Amino acid sequence: MPLGIILKRAITDIKQNLVTHVMTTIVVALTCLVFIFFSVFSINLQRIADRFGKELAIVVYLKKEIPQDRIPSLYQKILSMDGIENVRFVSSEEAFKRLEGYFRDEREVLEGVDPMFLPPSFEIQINRAVYNPARVRKIASELAKWTEVQKVQYGKEWVDRLEAFSKAVRAAVVASAILLLVMAAFVVSNTIKLTVYARQDEIEIMRLVGATNGFIQGPFLMASFLQGITGSAAALIVGLFCYEYVLNIIGQTSLIRSLNLQFLPPAYMIAIVFVSGLFCMAGTAMALRRFLRL
Repeated sequence: MPLGIILKRAITDIKQNLVTHVMTTIVVALTCLVFIFFSVFSINLQRIADRFGKELAIVVYLKKEIPQDRIPSLYQKILSMDGIENVRFVSSEEAFKRLEGYFRDEREVLEGVDPMFLPPSFEIQINRAVYNPARVRKIASELAKWTEVQKVQYGKEWVDRLEAFSKAVRAAVVASAILLLVMAAFVVSNTIKLTVYARQDEIEIMRLVGATNGFIQGPFLMASFLQGITGSAAALIVGLFCYEYVLNIIGQTSLIRSLNLQFLPPAYMIAIVFVSGLFCMAGTAMALRRFLRL
């Protein structure tokens, strides 16, 4: 059957049962809206976590007895490692000056302390374009094996928590998406079944005159697809409005502006609309197959 005829029949069915279809579309929209709010929150939370994670630096503390002529070669060796953006050498004297800055109001704490008691170190900045917790862990592990290195610090607990957090957020988004889309498909399929009940006699006549399964199912599947994309699109519009409204309220502070919060990416929104429509159509197809015994 031509797509135009299927679409026309689907729209006719929707008009004949407008109240039922509108209520179903609202339920789909509310279901998708919950997922959209969760997605916006998780995406921005993930971006904030990644941003702060990229600020982490690896600090390599060298052994005190290391010869000074070894420093330049170690510097070049670290800088040549994959994923390193910048390396800065901090001598014992410079480290002590930093310590004095921290205790500028209590300088007597450091009186009589030898500036050389602090080991020299390298401060390493990871390339933000290729940043990920696993890379930081790998670089730190490799540096710790060098004979000239006394200790390596890189915020291990923060990196581990960031990686676990990222995995948990991704799993939660996927699980909620599947659950909410299944719920939407269930609601739409049951609405379509009500329409089938109302047209039972017409369907029997269509079978008697030789109508194919595709001819019978086509308008119902198209109606469910339209409900899915209409409901999800409406949810995106409402979600965007709520996001802009909240952002205008809390976005006046410099902290919020610095976080550079954002709504869902365009590709993400398009995927929500079409996946919602396909899920609703798939749920309706399974329901019709059992109900009509096709």
